[in-house]
Order: sequence, then C-alpha cells, then structure tokens
Amino acid sequence: MDQIWTSLLSFIGQLVSPDWGKVVGLIPLGLLGLVGLYLLWLMRSLAVLGPAERGGRPAAPAPPAGIHMPGPSFAPVFGAAGMALVVFGLVFRGPITFLGLTALVLALVYWLREGMHDYDRVENTVVNLPAVIHDGPPAGVHMPGPSFRPILAGMALMVVVFGLVFGLPLFVAGILMLIATLLGWLRDARAEYGLVEEADRTGHPRSLPAPHYPTGTLTFFGVVVIVALLVNYRIIPPADSNAGVAGASTTPAASGAPGASGAPPPAASAPTADVTIVASGVQYTTTTATAPAGKPFTIAFNNQDAGIPHNVSIHAGSASGDQVFLGKIVTGPTIEIYDVPALAAGTYTYVCSVHANMTGTLTVK
Repeated sequence: MDQIWTSLLSFIGQLVSPDWGKVVGLIPLGLLGLVGLYLLWLMRSLAVLGPAERGGRPAAPAPPAGIHMPGPSFAPVFGAAGMALVVFGLVFRGPITFLGLTALVLALVYWLREGMHDYDRVENTVVNLPAVIHDGPPAGVHMPGPSFRPILAGMALMVVVFGLVFGLPLFVAGILMLIATLLGWLRDARAEYGLVEEADRTGHPRSLPAPHYPTGTLTFFGVVVIVALLVNYRIIPPADSNAGVAGASTTPAASGAPGASGAPPPAASAPTADVTIVASGVQYTTTTATAPAGKPFTIAFNNQDAGIPHNVSIHAGSASGDQVFLGKIVTGPTIEIYDVPALAAGTYTYVCSVHANMTGTLTVK
C-alpha cells in the first residue's frame, strides 16, 4: 500500500508542478494530434455528405439530363502529398526529394488521365442548349468575377519556400509579396460584399467587371525579387574585402612605415584552429575537411556571406544521421571558433542548420 500511495503522490506532484520544459516540448505533438483529429472528423463529414441520405449513407448524386458532372477525385490529395514531400526534400535533402518528385509526377499523370476520361465522356454527349443564352448570371444570382489573386499568392509562396532554402532576403521578399497579394484579395472581397449589399437594397445583383492584368503587382514582385537577389548575393551593399577577418586593420599604414613604437604593424590573420571551413554564396566553399580522432579539436568557421546566418552542424554518416555537434549560428561576415568534443574515427557530414543545401564531408582519423 505504501508503494501505491507513493506512486499516486508522485503522479499528482507531476500534475501540480510539472516539468515545464517537457510540457513545452509536447505542445507540437498536441497540436499535431488536434490536426489529425480534425482531419478525421472532416473525412467523416465528407463521407456522409450528400443531397440526401438513405440508411445512414449519402444518396448517389443525380445531375439533370444533359449535364455531365465529373466524379470525385483523389488526384488533388495525391498531388498535395507529392508537393509536401518535395518541400521536405528541399529542406532535409536525401532520397525524400526524389520520392516526392516521383509521387508528384504520378499524381499529375493520374489527374491527366481522369481529365481525358471526362473529356471523352463530354465529347460523346449531346447537350441541348437553351434557346436564349444570357450574358450574365440568372436573376437573383450573384457570381463573383475571375481573379488573379490565387496565382499571385502561389508565386509569393514559391518565393517564401526558396527563401527558406537560399537565404533571408528572398524569404522577406516572399512575405512582402504575400502581404501585397492578401491585401488585394481583401480589397476584392470587400468590393464583392458591397455588391451583395447593393443587391439587397435594389433587388438587382451586379457582377464585378473582368479584372485587368495585374501589371502593377507583377512589377512590384519583380522589383522585390531582384532587390532580394542582389542583397542575397552581396551585390548590394558591396562586400568589404576586410570584413569578418579578425585583426584586420581598417586603415592601412602609409607606405609601410613602422608604427609609433618603431615596430612594424601586425599582419592581418585569421584565428588559428585545427579545421577551417568557409561559407560563401550560400554554400560551403570548403567541402572537405580532416580532423584528429579521439581528442577535442577546434573549427574556425568563416562566414563570408554578409547579412546571412550560417553555422556548422556535424552528423554521423550522412546529413540525416545522428547530430554529434551543433555550432552556433552566426551572421556574416564573421569568423566563429567552435570547440568540438572528441569524435571517433570515421566519415561525418557537416551541414548548415539554416540552409540544408550547404553540406560537406569531415574525415576524422
């Protein structure tokens, strides 16, 4: 009984004063569980959705005579799953990228086959059109006009994804593009709502005119992306050749004259370390390195990308292997010295935690 009582008190104590670090770590799992439950509920609702039910099951839809309705399709779901795998592959690399591309291609081929099948059915169907074809929607029906906003939002999200891979400036550009698109979409929605209110007062619904090509928005997109690329690759502002070099003098000595003390000026040099790894142009220019086995060593990480954060993270084997060292993320241009604990002899992979496309091979022997 004492053991049971002690266990009960220990359990209650965890509820009264929990380990908040572990609780915070469980929040993503809780959110994932809620999303899963919502998706299950949504799938259950869609499974029983229909114009009528017989015996707890939805009745099969019966379109009017002469009307062809395409059936339900899983192709959009397959396409979304393939695209999700492609995005994960861009971040985590490895075979998941090829798996995502394969799934996406198969989903699009399957979607094309369904579309061709529907087209064949429509082509062989005789449709009796009404004698009078109206220019607009029927009386009392308000139809929203076409919109370029979904296309613009897709372009903005594409730039956001590229920014997650290639650098912060592109990510910021994508966010600005997305904000501009959503604000325009909100303005369109307010105009639609105003027409609906007008129809309530007058009894006559009007539709918005067909939109013009968004030349202004596309021009803004182009300017933002070009500026982001120039900043990302250090074209603007110009990179300082002496930036990030420890001990470099900003004012050169006149004609090599000695200093006030009569001694020659000290030469600019980088900090000494067992291993030197250089990052430039959002990639490691040092793709191979060698370190001693069985004892701690140091890494001089030279981040030459101005305004772009990088680091060095060492993994056993491939980039998806166990992490054996995580270096501090630093924004260039700068040089950071990492103290790495002793590693066993073998081949390791070092990657940038911010940009998964940056990889290199570390040989410990």
